[in-house]
Parts: sequence; C-alpha cells; structure tokens
Amino acid sequence: MKDITTIILTSSLIAGVISSLISFFISVTLRKMDFRNDYYKEILKKRLYAYQFIENQIVVMKAVVLGDDGKPYHMIFSQGEEKLLEFQKDMGLAITYSLWIDDKTSNSLDELNNLFFNINNQVYGKSEDDVIKIGQKYYQKVADFRISLENDIKNGLYDLHDIKKIFKRKTKSSKRIIYKEN
Repeated sequence: MKDITTIILTSSLIAGVISSLISFFISVTLRKMDFRNDYYKEILKKRLYAYQFIENQIVVMKAVVLGDDGKPYHMIFSQGEEKLLEFQKDMGLAITYSLWIDDKTSNSLDELNNLFFNINNQVYGKSEDDVIKIGQKYYQKVADFRISLENDIKNGLYDLHDIKKIFKRKTKSSKRIIYKEN
C-alpha cells in the first residue's frame, strides 16, 4: 500500500511539474505572438498613415482645368507660386514616410518630387499667367507621374499586410540625385 501511495504521489508530482512546464512554455509563446501581433498592428498603422498622406497629394494632382486657350493644366498651377511651394513641402513630408511604404512607391514619390523641384524653379517670381503656361507645359508629365504613383500605391496596398516582405526587400541608395531641367 505504501508503494502504491508513493507511486501515486510521485506520479502526481511529476505530472504537476510537467503540466506547469508545458503551461509556462505555452504562456511564453503566446506572449511572444501577442507582442509580434501588436508590433505588426503598429507597423500597419504607420503604413496606412503614410499611404493616406501620399493619397492626399494625389488628390491635389487630380483636379484639372482648361485654360482660356483650351489647354489643360492642374488646378494647383492656378493657385500661384505659394501653393506650388506648399505642395512640394507636403510632398517632402510624404517622402519622409517612405520608410513605411514599398520601394516602387517611394521611387515614384522621389521622381515626382524632382519634377516639382524643377517646376518650382521655373515658376519662381513669375506671374499667374506664366505659372499657368508652365502648368500647361507640364500637364502630361504630371498626369503620367500621378497615374504611375496611383498604380504603385494600389500594388503597395495589396501587400500592406505582408510586413516581412516589405522590410525584407527595403533598399535605399546612399546618394540622392536631383536633376535640374534646363
């Protein structure tokens, strides 16, 4: 009887230790998973915010009007030099969030920023009519960049949930070059 009691108590003790260890490891694993999920949620929020910021820039480029001569230009050019500078400043802010977006969208933003850098150099000190003429000159180029950026955002949003993929392929050149048009 004493042997049976000892065996039962030993078995109970061993079972208790084993179940405690299993419970501990499961608890630690679940906490790690919760931490990872919370981390991914925060990254996802940052990515969504970045895409919303870029989307706001696209909305500005969608408004198109016709000049007196019947040629189209983006409405931002009818609002003067200050609004163009403000637009480029906002574009710079959108670029600051490029860490959270895919490389292709980031590159499109850089190209669009380079284009507006050159446009802003041309509109400096010009009259409103001259700014509109410059807007007409660059209408198709701005429209093409906007469409390209929209398509890149759509593709980026398709992979929005794939955090590992976005950070795995994230590469950035160490040197940024802005080309000035003549």
